Amino acid sequence: MSSRKATPDVLGAVLGGAADELAESLGGPAATTAPAPSPAAPANVALQEWEYREVVFRDYRGWRARVVNGIELGDWKNAPTIIEYLEQAGREGWELVSMSDRHNNHKEAYFKRPKP
Repeated sequence: MSSRKATPDVLGAVLGGAADELAESLGGPAATTAPAPSPAAPANVALQEWEYREVVFRDYRGWRARVVNGIELGDWKNAPTIIEYLEQAGREGWELVSMSDRHNNHKEAYFKRPKP
């Protein structure tokens, strides 16, 4: 018999001992180490709340914000370019989460920031 180093039962720790039962039912040995205890969650954890913003950029002499949260901006053709908009949004605490091509000449951006 080979002398192998005992390895921790990671699967058993994740499944709460179910791996031992499966190994025994298949005729194999059970894990030799006890599963690691799960850390206790703090009782009074305040969850962070977020606010979100959707911005649609249109290509007009550079990418410019046209629609913010479903409301079209009045003078969007003279709005800041996308880089200027991102810098301003960052100063206001907004974080760019995702950006994608909506369709021709449109890009959709999603922002989030912690609620005050």
